[in-house]
Amino acid sequence: MNLMQPTTFSADELLAHLNFLPVPAGVVTLGLDEKVVERFVKAAGDVWAQFYARETPQHDVQVAAFELARYPATNGLYAQFMADGGYDEPAYWTPEGWAWRVRTGRTQPRHWGEPRFAGEDRPVVGVSWFEAMAVARWASVRTGRNVRLPSEAEWEWAAHGENTRSSYPWGGAFDPKKLNSGYSDANHTALKRTTPVGQFSPAGDGPFGHADQLGQVWEWTNSLYRPYPYRDDDGREDRYSPEQRVMRGGNWADGKYVNRVTARYYYPPFYSSMTDGFRLAADGAAAPIAARPARDLVIYGRTTFCPDLVKVKAWLRAWNAPYRQLNIDFDEEAAYRLDAWVGSRTVPTLVAANYGQVEPFAPPADADLSHLRNTDRGSMMHEPDEEGLRAFLIHNGLMAG
Repeated sequence: MNLMQPTTFSADELLAHLNFLPVPAGVVTLGLDEKVVERFVKAAGDVWAQFYARETPQHDVQVAAFELARYPATNGLYAQFMADGGYDEPAYWTPEGWAWRVRTGRTQPRHWGEPRFAGEDRPVVGVSWFEAMAVARWASVRTGRNVRLPSEAEWEWAAHGENTRSSYPWGGAFDPKKLNSGYSDANHTALKRTTPVGQFSPAGDGPFGHADQLGQVWEWTNSLYRPYPYRDDDGREDRYSPEQRVMRGGNWADGKYVNRVTARYYYPPFYSSMTDGFRLAADGAAAPIAARPARDLVIYGRTTFCPDLVKVKAWLRAWNAPYRQLNIDFDEEAAYRLDAWVGSRTVPTLVAANYGQVEPFAPPADADLSHLRNTDRGSMMHEPDEEGLRAFLIHNGLMAG
């Protein structure tokens, strides 16, 4: 697919702007000890029990070496993405991200240009997960690197390294002078806006030299929100599943309770607000963001447990194959049309569709539904097995043979 020609940064200039710093391999201790959670809840009240419970149980996870941008993505970086036609090039977007972009008519982040967030060296705000992923893919194409969003395990390892005694990148106690947060007291007044990146360096930096990992903006990660313990092979690093994504790092508007390295927030991938941004990672053990095929793979599924859907998505993850999932339990009309086609309420059904074309099919009057399972029917397949799915993807140009 022909991508739009860059008009601004060269690849070397873009890499210099991204300012990736190495993060060594290691074992990260994720989350909070139960006794710490009990203490926090006692101090804050029972209403906070569920919030802090997201961070338990505390456990260890192996993290491979990777690179992480020294700073959150800035307005200056995002302006380069926009100048290069980032909002007009579907190849930069996930299948669902592009459908969202077209449906909403989005052409810039929320709050773009507002005075208290403006300035090339300030973190970009008002960015959805879809937009953050598009910037990552754009940067990958432009630089030839495996640029992506970090997993939440990678993010937390970079934020505190082996120092599990502190909730802050610098170690020790909370210090409002080392981050841009919403905390105020008799000796400190919150700024109530973003600041230029690096303004709190080096005092507020993490163990590997990264700045602004607390405060400034929530940073989208690649990870779907799932309860702990964290496992990178359980589906939570699926880039195409439509569930909620984890954000890390606190923000400029909240105080001590949010601005901790273990805090986990999560929102749907289309969500954006004046406290949301992102930080890019590169290389490591994660697969590159896949190049988008000429057509989309659309999966009709459901949000309730479906073992066939779980298996199909696991195969697609293993093959790094992009897809768009539409859940029939959120769309009554789609459910009725699928019922008419398959003769029963069952999923998943997979369709090879042109960009933005969700339902390129009509119920075949002469279909032998008793032999439908695992059968490649041109642009559609119902409840495939692994071999049948691979053949279907290759036949429809959705995966190399």
